[in-house]
Amino acid sequence: MTLEMERHNVLSGEDDIFSLAKAYYTTKAMLAMWRLGLFDRAEREGELDSAAIAAEWGVHEELVRPLFNYLIVRGFLEYTTRGTVRLTQRGHDAYPYRGYLSTMVGAYEPVFDQLEAIVTGAVTYGTDLTRSHEEMVRGLTALEDKMMGTVTKAVLDINARKVLDLGCGSARMLARMCELDPTLRAVGVDRDPTSCAVARETVEVCGLSDRMSIITGDAFDITMLPVDVLSGVDTVTVMFLLHEVLRQRGREGTVRLLGEIAALVGPRGRLVMVEVSGTIKHEYREKQLFVPEYELLHEYTNQRLAARPEWEAMVSEAGMAVVDVLPVDMCQSFCMVAAPISAEPINPDEQ
Repeated sequence: MTLEMERHNVLSGEDDIFSLAKAYYTTKAMLAMWRLGLFDRAEREGELDSAAIAAEWGVHEELVRPLFNYLIVRGFLEYTTRGTVRLTQRGHDAYPYRGYLSTMVGAYEPVFDQLEAIVTGAVTYGTDLTRSHEEMVRGLTALEDKMMGTVTKAVLDINARKVLDLGCGSARMLARMCELDPTLRAVGVDRDPTSCAVARETVEVCGLSDRMSIITGDAFDITMLPVDVLSGVDTVTVMFLLHEVLRQRGREGTVRLLGEIAALVGPRGRLVMVEVSGTIKHEYREKQLFVPEYELLHEYTNQRLAARPEWEAMVSEAGMAVVDVLPVDMCQSFCMVAAPISAEPINPDEQ
């Protein structure tokens, strides 16, 4: 190897490390902007005044200004002629996807801060530490708009009469469905009391308490939900939850849950599921947005992604057939609509 080649390799290695460090600092700065409400404020109000913000918080302006200055260098903010800052076009373009900051980073900070201890077995996920559920719900709520249209249309197109949403989170999507179809009823289930409280607030604000209800319960075991909750359900929606079942209860347990869903919705019912497709071949993973990172964090948090063909196989084993697969504007996500094998054809015009 020549001296010139050695020097090139050294510089490339150094550049790589600095690129990693830069990405880390940029991510943390953007996450801070969102956690502090500044990202939303910049999008909503157009400008941010570091002096005014510092006064609101009762701190010195020099604690606020460096955050803005750094994100100006990174291209997400820019100064105005008045000395305030605003989002650049890059910042505006990133805003609809801000939920990834929580779902991909913030929610898993408690885990990756102790990654070495997890890898060596010094601590165990689920016993000694867990992800931040609050951050996860916050991120998914912000991302709901990116999938709301696809899932809502899928449900409305099949003329659903009563929807059961497993892992409902904020229930904003369920509320949107009910607003678009005044005859639709819906039930949201979530095991987290805080999520259920937010969901109930959504129901109240939207004035849908006569058609929507929220239940605190185990979405992994629908047979244990109250009978009156399940009565009349002909459509089940489940988003980014089945991969948790897959890891924690295995393929057999996942197929069992899918079978219970098929039995619940009946011959005219439908399952509408949203998942992120894993990959089979390592050489293809880098070409897929977030998939390597998504798979890494799931491996260490008692979850497992599956490639779409595997989901299709499990749906089939559960006695259902895939009737449609729709794209979702979120990293490598898909929306799969499945029906029991004995499903009757649905006439969209039939009331």
